[in-house]
Amino acid sequence: MAKVSIIVPIYNVEKYLPKCLDSLINQTFKDIEVWAISDGSPDNSVSIIKEYAEKDNRIKCIEKENGGYGSVLEYAIQNITTEYFLICDPDDWLAEGAIETLYNLATKNNADLVVGAKYLVYNDNDEEVYDSSQYENVNLKIENEKIYSLENNMLGNACFLTPSPHSKLYKTELAKNIKFPYHVSYTDFLLYTVYINNCNSFIYTNKALSYYLVDRPGNTMTDTNPRIFDYQYAVFNSILDQVKESKIKYMYSHILFHQIRYVMNILKNVKDEKVKKDKAKEVYQMLKRLQKYRRFINKEADIFDKRVAQYDKLLLNPLTSKIFFNRFIR
Repeated sequence: MAKVSIIVPIYNVEKYLPKCLDSLINQTFKDIEVWAISDGSPDNSVSIIKEYAEKDNRIKCIEKENGGYGSVLEYAIQNITTEYFLICDPDDWLAEGAIETLYNLATKNNADLVVGAKYLVYNDNDEEVYDSSQYENVNLKIENEKIYSLENNMLGNACFLTPSPHSKLYKTELAKNIKFPYHVSYTDFLLYTVYINNCNSFIYTNKALSYYLVDRPGNTMTDTNPRIFDYQYAVFNSILDQVKESKIKYMYSHILFHQIRYVMNILKNVKDEKVKKDKAKEVYQMLKRLQKYRRFINKEADIFDKRVAQYDKLLLNPLTSKIFFNRFIR
């Protein structure tokens, strides 16, 4: 019986899919099942999945109507029966011993979440850039293979590991009730954020266990389309609906760091003044909702340098934030 499910959300990725699937079936850890889920993909991806499924019965070819990345995650998480799951985007791939490393760390340490490092890779060259999955501009350094828990008040350190699905092993039962908005991107961020709120411990490994293709056309992390504001707005509200009073230190700083600052930086580069004003209003509504939690964010401001901490305090103050955005959208 499989012990780990690998969820592969698929839409228009036939060029990359074979490399991804090869990396999964060649894992040193064999007790897996692969949920290759076509989200209404119009290309030849389903035929490729079926070819692999004929050769390896651990691969499940699943077709569903298009509902976006979140709909795939929700469907898979609600239906898998393994104790753990991992997400591998179809344009990425895993190191040969990735699942074995993640599974052993989880079971030996009774960890609800395992996060590893990764390699950044690019279409136009063979360079592999090591990425620790930690943020250099945050005053938190997470040690290798040390348990961080709610009990020792250090679970919140997980908030400042990169939230993308790369090199992460989740415990299925703790994700079953997570709700995802459909037809929007950035729902992997929602999964990671709400999951942290649901779990009790995590462990980090500095081994690079996955390969993240950064510059694929359509990658949401390199997208600058104004629609990303609508996506982030939907994800933000869904997170706060599910994480109303978090017990996790740094939870709301994490949301400010990853979402509010991100969309504000994108907003600076919007050329169309009408679009900029409309989207600035959405960002301001996000900020207003987060201001409810400013006492928590201000209390933990020492995780950033003094300049950033002061800037955050101004953003979270109802008066100064209003003045800022009024000037921003003129």
